[in-house]
Amino acid sequence: MSTLRERNFRRLKQSIDGERSDRHAVFHYYTYPFFQSMTGVDLNDFFHNPEATLKCEIQTFEQIEGIGNPLPDMGSVPVASGLGGVVKFDDAGFISVHPNPNIASAATVEDLDWLEPGDPYGDNYMGKALESLQYMVDNCPEGYRINPHPIQGAYTTGANIRGISEFCIDTLIQPEFVKKILALVIETQIRFLKAQEKILGSLSHVLVGDDLSAFLSEPVYREFILPTYSALFEAFPDTPFWLHNDSTARHVAPAIGDSGMKAWHYHPDIAPQDALELTGGRVTLLGGLSPLDLQKWTAEETYEKSIEVLKSFGGNRKFVLAAGGSVNQVPVENIMAMFRAADDFEI
Repeated sequence: MSTLRERNFRRLKQSIDGERSDRHAVFHYYTYPFFQSMTGVDLNDFFHNPEATLKCEIQTFEQIEGIGNPLPDMGSVPVASGLGGVVKFDDAGFISVHPNPNIASAATVEDLDWLEPGDPYGDNYMGKALESLQYMVDNCPEGYRINPHPIQGAYTTGANIRGISEFCIDTLIQPEFVKKILALVIETQIRFLKAQEKILGSLSHVLVGDDLSAFLSEPVYREFILPTYSALFEAFPDTPFWLHNDSTARHVAPAIGDSGMKAWHYHPDIAPQDALELTGGRVTLLGGLSPLDLQKWTAEETYEKSIEVLKSFGGNRKFVLAAGGSVNQVPVENIMAMFRAADDFEI
């Protein structure tokens, strides 16, 4: 008999590929705060000691029947750090990236003539992610596979290294400035992913986090964001890309449907059938539950609510049950209740 891990991964692949399945899958976006909450790992070790990272993640997956795969996790900073973004840690040890002062102070596109794509093997958090990835590949426990480090969307990364407000204003008043930064970010992303592909042999999929792109109107989203995705697809034609955008993105959902992304991890303010209609069924939808609700429900309530959402999918195979965001504060009992509900509910 197959394990819950095996069944869920099979169903997830079938849903992403648009194939028929006996059940809906569950997807969880695991990030470093979740791993820390599950194991108590020191975050300085998690970010800088690949052995500690892998051990922590495996300990976490052992508590949820192995449903997950290890990956390097430097938060949102790797590509931005390679473009001069300033990496900082807060009092809790959480990692973040802040504007490159030289990019933040630039006034015209000519002021960026010095800027070059980042080196993934340089002294930055792309380099640290690659070191962690190589260690994980060399020491991966049997039964698991290593996933690549996610990337932030080009617009989100550009906003981080320029300054969010300034970048949004630039989009309106000096679009060539923004497009120059986006081109450099895309080239850096491609170099980073090529370096990961070299270690892994192939990229099973790539998760692209692009929350800040939802600040744009749909026409502007189509002009600035969709070309950045197309550049990634062209560079990696055999790799499925999944979008994580859990901002209030209803207004750009039709464009996401046209984006070429294989899956969209979306915000819980959009009902599943609304998300399906808005995207025209062109992308697999990962969502249906609010992570804020999941934090306060009991396991029994989570199971019952999960069944309600599964029913709302109407048997459409391009739906996957998920929290509409990361599960950092969600009790492990509720995470497992979602898996049990999906395993029980026959399509």
